[in-house]
Amino acid sequence: MSARNRSCSSSILQACSSSSFARQPSRVLIVDASPPWWSETCTALCQALENFFLLASSLTGPVRLPLLSVFAISVQLECLLPFVHVKGNLTRLLSCVDELRSLPQEGCVRQQRTLLTQAVLDSLQQFKQYICHAARGDFNSNCVEVTVLTCQPGQNILRQLDQDLKNSDLMNLRRLLVVQVSSQQSVCDRSPASLGTPSAEDYQE
Repeated sequence: MSARNRSCSSSILQACSSSSFARQPSRVLIVDASPPWWSETCTALCQALENFFLLASSLTGPVRLPLLSVFAISVQLECLLPFVHVKGNLTRLLSCVDELRSLPQEGCVRQQRTLLTQAVLDSLQQFKQYICHAARGDFNSNCVEVTVLTCQPGQNILRQLDQDLKNSDLMNLRRLLVVQVSSQQSVCDRSPASLGTPSAEDYQE
């Protein structure tokens, strides 16, 4: 291959890579911090998030994670971080982790299922409001990906959400993931589902 062809190939690959990053959806993280399970996973999960934020906010090159919002389900539903740009916002991201660490690890959540459904709906509504008021250059995708971190069985949570959200407006929802975190501080089950996407199946292994 000539030097010119190698240069062209490199340029094409770089353009494709940059274009792919530019189309990345915004993300929502919903942390199920319901006691008593939160006492078993809080330390490891918060440390993992802190490490991830340190890395994601400092990466050079194209933006890989454009916008992020964080919700927590404890004794009540809380939005710990409205949509912000990940790059250059390390202070706010670490402050969000500190808030997660401060959530109560004892108590009882009587309406956990309702709070989880409400968290998904609130995140979608917040995203709609953001794209209506933000400058067009602040984002390159009108879809959002929601990830739920929970200690409860992932497939059960997916079935609950599928049932509770079936009559909701999910136009902006690209994908909903449920990640089950075990008490051994490891991810033991990851069950992705695409809700509100006509071409996708409700459940995927």
